[in-house]
Amino acid sequence: MFQSLLLTDTAGKKSATLTAFVIGFVIVNAKLILSGVAIGDLTLAEFDGADYAAAIAALGAVYVMRRSTAPKVEEKQQGGGE
Repeated sequence: MFQSLLLTDTAGKKSATLTAFVIGFVIVNAKLILSGVAIGDLTLAEFDGADYAAAIAALGAVYVMRRSTAPKVEEKQQGGGE
């Protein structure tokens, strides 16, 4: 059902991990941009550089670990003259 919403990775396959990374990246950046903003009586929490770096590192770690543990696909050599 949600298969059509997934992003395609460089191998041409649908990737739930890449989709989750991109959504998380957008949300973390929105939180950074909106940190400290006051809307009426509501003030959004501060989000400093260390918090941002930790959030991006966590997102990146999940994506990198997923890519590194995925089964390797044999690459076809095209037109290699020996």
